[in-house]
Amino acid sequence: MISPNRAKKQTGAFYTPSFIVDFMVERVFYHLKTNNLLAFDSFRDFQSSILKLRFCDPAIGSGNFIVGLLNKLNSILIGFDSVDNEEKNEFFHHFASSNIYGIELDQGSLDTCKNILKEQYSLLKNSDFPNLKCGNSIVSLDAFDILGMKKAKKLNPFSWKDNFGENNKFDVIIGNPPYFNLKKMVLVDEDAQILYDYLKSSHLWKNFFRSSSDIYYYFVKQSIDMLNVGGIFSFIIPNYWIENKYADKLREDLLKRNILEIIDLEGNKIFKDEGKWLNISTCILTLEESRPSQTFPAVKNFFIESTVQKEKINELFNEQLFPNKQSYLGKEKWIISPYNEYLRSLETNTSMEKLGNISKVFQGLSPGVKDIFVIPKSKVTQHSIESDVLVPFVTNSDVQKWFIREKVEKQAILPSKIDSLENYPNTNKYLLSNKERLKSGPDRQKLMKSGQIRWFDYSVYRNLDLFLSKEKRILCPYRSLTTKFALDENGSFAATDIYAIIPVESTDIYSILGILNSEFINFWYSLAGKRKGRMLEFFSNPLKKIPIPRFEIRDVITPLVKELLKIVEKSDESDDDEVKVIEDKLNFEISKMYDFDFRKLGLK
Repeated sequence: MISPNRAKKQTGAFYTPSFIVDFMVERVFYHLKTNNLLAFDSFRDFQSSILKLRFCDPAIGSGNFIVGLLNKLNSILIGFDSVDNEEKNEFFHHFASSNIYGIELDQGSLDTCKNILKEQYSLLKNSDFPNLKCGNSIVSLDAFDILGMKKAKKLNPFSWKDNFGENNKFDVIIGNPPYFNLKKMVLVDEDAQILYDYLKSSHLWKNFFRSSSDIYYYFVKQSIDMLNVGGIFSFIIPNYWIENKYADKLREDLLKRNILEIIDLEGNKIFKDEGKWLNISTCILTLEESRPSQTFPAVKNFFIESTVQKEKINELFNEQLFPNKQSYLGKEKWIISPYNEYLRSLETNTSMEKLGNISKVFQGLSPGVKDIFVIPKSKVTQHSIESDVLVPFVTNSDVQKWFIREKVEKQAILPSKIDSLENYPNTNKYLLSNKERLKSGPDRQKLMKSGQIRWFDYSVYRNLDLFLSKEKRILCPYRSLTTKFALDENGSFAATDIYAIIPVESTDIYSILGILNSEFINFWYSLAGKRKGRMLEFFSNPLKKIPIPRFEIRDVITPLVKELLKIVEKSDESDDDEVKVIEDKLNFEISKMYDFDFRKLGLK
């Protein structure tokens, strides 16, 4: 697929720390014991039960999970001190050769894994590990028919049946698959295009395929399909699948199984690349190939340190578990929270209405070559750009909580105002000096060729009519650590990194602004909205779903919001305490509207 000399951040392969591997293996053995698949009463009972189980890692890498499984087995065998060491060693060797399976795309990595196993356990030094195979777990032999011999060979197709026999299913599948977005990878790796074409065309994947999905979705799907009835699956993967719209088919498929636990590792730095920590928010998903249960346990923001003893980790884990109803989940974003019951109650609360039903919610325009159109006021003066074609323009950093930064330094040339460039000689001269860049790029060339835009137009005049309106609006950045909504009274324009909200009733803007900036909506959005890692992401759909108390309920806060806005308009830091006092009053009133007490729930 992707050449092994490429950077790890391209292939999506990262070393899993041993303390994470050990924790995952420990949890898997706990579930095996709970399901009576493992017996520990005696060596004979343990030996008999575990030899019935087949373990597999479908993306071996350097073999961390295989080492983890063997380490766990060794620690259990040590506990049977009355059993002869030679007998235990013979059993250990038999288990490693016969009960552990794995697949690795790259032969070099597979050879490294085998060498590590031999170095780690001298009694395995003569083993050839017959069940560790080279191939691509998610590409079957049909690739040869779809792609032809030359292209298919680059993907290293793999047949589970041919390599592992007729009985090619497993009792435990555990590991850490590669992570990368298919659509983005196509842009930087030619072999990724071949993989993309295969997944799109194969009868095995065409009903699961999504153009912007991540490669690990396919590893999850393939792995759970290879489980025996009652088998256990456990992967550490990015947690973005929980809400990503392109993971809808994956979520639907997971709900057919019995989810055993979802452990959110937000806040943990798990993976490194070239000595630097990677900003990948992960989770551990564990499920069983059986009918779904009514509820499953979950943990949010579970923090694991490599120095913490195993017993302490288990204690902390059990303290933080909370139940989630699997029946509440569907194809859309999953909400994993101890407040699920309450959040669902808001959806049927007749005193609430959705923001999208009382407001227009829309994204900023797409200039295409933003730095040409959006320019500092000093540059406007320098080039004497005609005022008729200029509009006020705010950027992401201009949007503060409650207000737009006082000294907005930029304006935008709005080409839709230009009927003929000859009527605006200074603007014409400026744009002509940038004509080469404005006419370059495949997307703009395509739009120009089809006659959709002129060479000096924006790429997309998204929601232009709404921005041209003189109505007051609320603006928010598309990404932020906390909710941050600002009142804009200047008819400002913005690019795609800004979202705008115009209430149907203009007089309603103050109460809506107050609600949106409340600590309750910050709490709600972090759970039921959209987020990536620690950042909240403000897009149209989740914004439209925000529950807003009806006007007759929320209008009580309008005077407080107006009072607060008068204070922040002064831009005097000495007034921060006064703002805080009013915000506290607002939060108190708004929490009552939602019947939600942060203090009682220990959230403040």
